Amino acid sequence: LFQEFSTREKPSHKPPITGYTVGLTLLACIGGLLFGYDTGIMSGIQLFFGKSEGLKSMSTLWVELIVSVTPGVAAIGALVAGKASDNLGRRLIIIAASAAFLVGSIICAAANSKAVILCGRAMLGVAIGFASMIIPVYISEAAPSHLRGALVTCYQLMITTGFILANAVAAAFAHVDPVNTGWRLMFGFAAIPSILQMIGFVFLKDTPRYLYSKGRVVEAEAVLSKVYGGDSEWVQYDLSVIEEANRQEKKIQESQGSSLTIVRVLRTPHVRKALAIGCSMQMFQQFVGINSILYYNSEIIKGAGIKDDIMNLWISCGIAAVQSVGTFAPMKLIEKWGRRPTLLTSMAAMVVALSAMGTAFMVINWDTAKLDIGHTLDGIPAADRDATHLSLCADMVNCDDCVTSPLCGYCHRTANESIGQCLPVDEHDDARSTVGFCATTNTTEYTMSAKSCSTQYTWMPIAFMVFYLLAFAFGVGALPWVYNAEIYPLWARSTCVALSTFTNWTFNLLVSMTFLSLGQLVTKAGSFFVYAVISLIGFFVFFFSVPETKGLGIEEIENLFKWRAALEAETSSSSEESTEIARTPARSTKKCSPVKKKEEEKKEECEVSKKAMEEGGSVIVEPEPSL
Repeated sequence: LFQEFSTREKPSHKPPITGYTVGLTLLACIGGLLFGYDTGIMSGIQLFFGKSEGLKSMSTLWVELIVSVTPGVAAIGALVAGKASDNLGRRLIIIAASAAFLVGSIICAAANSKAVILCGRAMLGVAIGFASMIIPVYISEAAPSHLRGALVTCYQLMITTGFILANAVAAAFAHVDPVNTGWRLMFGFAAIPSILQMIGFVFLKDTPRYLYSKGRVVEAEAVLSKVYGGDSEWVQYDLSVIEEANRQEKKIQESQGSSLTIVRVLRTPHVRKALAIGCSMQMFQQFVGINSILYYNSEIIKGAGIKDDIMNLWISCGIAAVQSVGTFAPMKLIEKWGRRPTLLTSMAAMVVALSAMGTAFMVINWDTAKLDIGHTLDGIPAADRDATHLSLCADMVNCDDCVTSPLCGYCHRTANESIGQCLPVDEHDDARSTVGFCATTNTTEYTMSAKSCSTQYTWMPIAFMVFYLLAFAFGVGALPWVYNAEIYPLWARSTCVALSTFTNWTFNLLVSMTFLSLGQLVTKAGSFFVYAVISLIGFFVFFFSVPETKGLGIEEIENLFKWRAALEAETSSSSEESTEIARTPARSTKKCSPVKKKEEEKKEECEVSKKAMEEGGSVIVEPEPSL
């Protein structure tokens, strides 16, 4: 039932993998590296920047604002990039994203207040929004069909590599006065890859499909020649596919008239259906809680019992490395096994991993020290005993409950952590309490733990986090980007990818703004069980809605989303149009075959027909049987 998108026979041999294809993919994917870096670096920076002058009193609300402003602005940036890429080209939008990464990094590195960091993170949001929308589109439009899935997956691979780089850089700069200088260097490091990408794209061309749509046919053919290493069969075949897709698009525009792309998307049933599936994939990618783990990695590891900041960063680096290695699997599987089974297997594994994470934090909660309720008020002046926050802390049951609250910390004897009190944390210094035995930092007899508790099960959430990230990288991480980059027709691709990317960042914002609060509301364990239930719902949504696109040309895939009856009617209409052309009255007894012939034979037949017309003959030409 697929329309024939080429007048040429598809070459039987596979095209070569060229240096140009590899180069443009790597340069484009630097945007993914920056995406991952600027997302992951916040986990390390959070350990230090709240203690810097001008940034002290870093409340949970401020942390959530600084973290979540990036995905919030990225959602808007993705929408802007969609329309802009149709007008200005894919290449210029990538250059603009590189420039925004550079400016945002410099602003954050030089910040002297929370408000300035907020502005810098907003600029990084613009950059990430542009990059996350346009890079999968750029790669999918430039890549050969048999490599498209693997090359777009490279984008996800570079995102995970960005997480590794972020944690490694954070661990390195944590040794350089981290409270005053180190965290600034962590922000500023992102300027280096952004400059490299900007310079690289100055010398690259736009995608052949974009160039052809703008009438720049010679340039499009030149780019295809580089992509296919001068293989003329593949160049001409791909060019004919693009030409036919553009011809059909012009025909539709002539019949429907000009209208806003989004209006046409909503009026076109099969594109509307594809958009609904694409947006749902991006929504569930975020609703499985991935960025809650990536943004608050250090908080989760501390909650598991790791108190040393440097050790925390290296564990984060190792976990990110596991995720990056896991991304290699879908690069092969999505072209051999298929998109659909890879996605469903990944979603099922996510349900198991998230349930295991929730169970691990329940075990940790049961294992941590119980509070010494009988002596909770020891050392606290009577005037302070009725304070609301003191009452809240006194109501806690154990150490884990205590440190989960942003207002409280666990005060215990340094030599014995099994007995302690839950006391209000000093907002200017979380190493001491506002009252009680830990109210002074001049004693070594008592220690205040604001984020973590000692437990023999520290390994459990870290091990299950590794399993979770492997499950995510296996399919859910890469496939929404691959799928959205290939399922829309050219006229709708930028707009639909922008809308699906907007969906991704909107739910990213929702998850990142609510993770800490959700943990305080339903406990850390409860928040992971919530994500597990959402993942289970996502599995069934994908099971009943996602078709397989493996092995299909990018121009053919849209037919998967058409109702069978509509597709048959469209195919029938196309066939009738061909027959009508073949039965055009002519002045010849010669037969004009619609099958492929040599150019010389076609020219000869046309000359015979023209001569017959001049002589006054009147014979209806019968078409030869189609091959």
